[in-house]
Amino acid sequence: MKFVIFAGTPGSGKTSIIKYIINELKDNFKLFFTKFDCLHTSDDEFISRKYKIPASKKLAGELCPDHYTALEIPKLIKENQDKDIIILETAGLCLRCSPYIKEGLGINVLDITSGNPERYGPILTQADIVAISKGDLISQAEREIFRANVLKVNPKAKIVEVNGLTGEGAIDIAEYIKLCSDIGKEKLHLKHSMPSAVCGYCYGNRIINEKEVHQRYLAGKELKKIVPNLNCGKCGFKSCNEFIRAVLDKKAKKEECPFIKQIKKK
Repeated sequence: MKFVIFAGTPGSGKTSIIKYIINELKDNFKLFFTKFDCLHTSDDEFISRKYKIPASKKLAGELCPDHYTALEIPKLIKENQDKDIIILETAGLCLRCSPYIKEGLGINVLDITSGNPERYGPILTQADIVAISKGDLISQAEREIFRANVLKVNPKAKIVEVNGLTGEGAIDIAEYIKLCSDIGKEKLHLKHSMPSAVCGYCYGNRIINEKEVHQRYLAGKELKKIVPNLNCGKCGFKSCNEFIRAVLDKKAKKEECPFIKQIKKK
């Protein structure tokens, strides 16, 4: 099985070019498409209906979409063992997060009008392929300068110019996907660590007040000690941190975590 992750900022043209790539691959491979977003998307429904392939969506809600993506990847693989290629599209809201995995193929769809590539973090620097979109909006000289600047921050990247309206570049990327290695059965590894921060705001505090933020942090820290950090979902929440926030907001009881119940029995 091949595992392909498309990442890029909102409006860069990810979904548009993915549609053309799926059209290139669908007749010869068993595909599965999944879209990770924050609150709403219907791209999965359109792609499933138009290209007759299975598709799903995952909505992160209050979680960072890229962190949520990394949590869900093992489940996607386990549920789609009969597929040849899994294509995953991320929400692309953070330039610092990047759920690319070493064993798969990471593709950054990069809007050429988005500014200097040096502004970007792992979403660009760790990509295997950089698909530069909207090149028709600037001159040839500007395109060459942009390309050179991309290679400064990611010299190993393969660069493909794409157009979500005409499908330019879709065939080239489809060929790269065909040639990439299967993920195998070994453990998966992120190409780059995700940023982390644990404070009162991470645990859901909304008031800008030093004392309340600290109190919220201490309460969350105590819960963190007894919550298993497995993100198993048995409590009804996507992650242990989301469960902790719900407990602190009195929207859930800590005993709803089955692991905390087991600790109490012992």
